[in-house]
Amino acid sequence: MKQSLLFFALTAISCSSFAYNVQFDAGFRSFDHDNNYIDQDYQADIKGKYYFDPVQIKNNPLNEAAFLGRNSNVYGGYAYRTIESQDYLTYDPLSTSTFYELARAKDEKDLHYFTGGLEYFHEQFYLNGEIGLGIVKIKSNIDSNYGSVRYKNDYNVTTYRALVGYMPISNLLIAAGVDGFSGDKYLDDETDFAAKIKYVMPIGQNGHYLNLEANGVFGDENNVIFTADYYLTHAFSIGSAYSLKDDDESNNNFLWFRSKYFVNENVAIGAEAGFSSGMNLFTVNGTFRF
Repeated sequence: MKQSLLFFALTAISCSSFAYNVQFDAGFRSFDHDNNYIDQDYQADIKGKYYFDPVQIKNNPLNEAAFLGRNSNVYGGYAYRTIESQDYLTYDPLSTSTFYELARAKDEKDLHYFTGGLEYFHEQFYLNGEIGLGIVKIKSNIDSNYGSVRYKNDYNVTTYRALVGYMPISNLLIAAGVDGFSGDKYLDDETDFAAKIKYVMPIGQNGHYLNLEANGVFGDENNVIFTADYYLTHAFSIGSAYSLKDDDESNNNFLWFRSKYFVNENVAIGAEAGFSSGMNLFTVNGTFRF
């Protein structure tokens, strides 16, 4: 009797691992700037998704199961980024001397970004709506022979995005809409045209897949990100991405290399490295599903 109960318990656990309703993604990113101003720049983020119907893995790549299954979901995320400058010399605002005097200064910037959204699939139609709130806090500390000065500057930014799409075949999505933001102090409101294409295709008969994506925002500045991921197995992928801006400044163009591995159907680990002429970044991340 005990062996039978154990058998059914293990069977239930095994079956449940092939479908999930909730997914959490978390990551930590380090930015390495090629300048003499920024000393430290880090970001940590977490994102959660709830799928209205269980996501069935089937024989699809584990990382693409929800897309290929057209699973509607709601999601929310939080990202925190902190940037600190190196110590530098600036004009001393407390000086009473007729001579030009210098003081030591250091700047800090903290960014909190909250997002929430909905992805909805209905037969061949697709809808994505997202709203976000960015809270920016800037501090400047100046120390001189005459005392200390602290400057603060806080402002908020509201972001929004809405896409409507169509899937002419089960593994191809074409969507378009708007992407914009509204600032409460220094940023002018802006709404741009946005477009997205995603295509997941099998390669051969060995369970290999290829994911191709393009995401673009077109307005005063055009920004397009091209992504490709090759799945050597259902659990393991290697890929790259390229971000291109139209201002023709090489330090704004970015090249990423990334990889992700599912230890099992519920847990994955990943890493990413990005390079440009002005900055490099390194990321580690993880996924948990249940």
